[in-house]
Amino acid sequence: MNNLLTLSYWFNLNPGPFLGSYLRMIYFAIILFLIAGVVSWIFIKKNNQDVLTRRFWQKIQTFCFAIGAIAWILVFARQQGIIFIGMPFFFILFFICALMWLFFIIKYLVITIPQRKKEQQAKAAKEKYLNR
Repeated sequence: MNNLLTLSYWFNLNPGPFLGSYLRMIYFAIILFLIAGVVSWIFIKKNNQDVLTRRFWQKIQTFCFAIGAIAWILVFARQQGIIFIGMPFFFILFFICALMWLFFIIKYLVITIPQRKKEQQAKAAKEKYLNR
């Protein structure tokens, strides 16, 4: 645990491979992200009517596939001893970027979708009286 608080650990060019249960846990998380990407792809195929919901699932699909692929590349680099890409710093940077990306997806779900649905309802109410 003391290792995590030193800069020499985070910027170590060759920290060594992941071992044992930690590696299995990382592989499990990567597989979960890829499965979530496939599930969201199925939801995209089923939601052809609602554009906002479809776009949300597209964002989830892109997030899951990208996170799964980038995590796999980082783990592969660490396991193979690739000098620069296997640094622990990149895992923290990757985690921070993933959290920021997830924040924007949640913002889309919580703020943008309800706002656009209200706009669509207002537009539909206005169109009802315009008789086109």
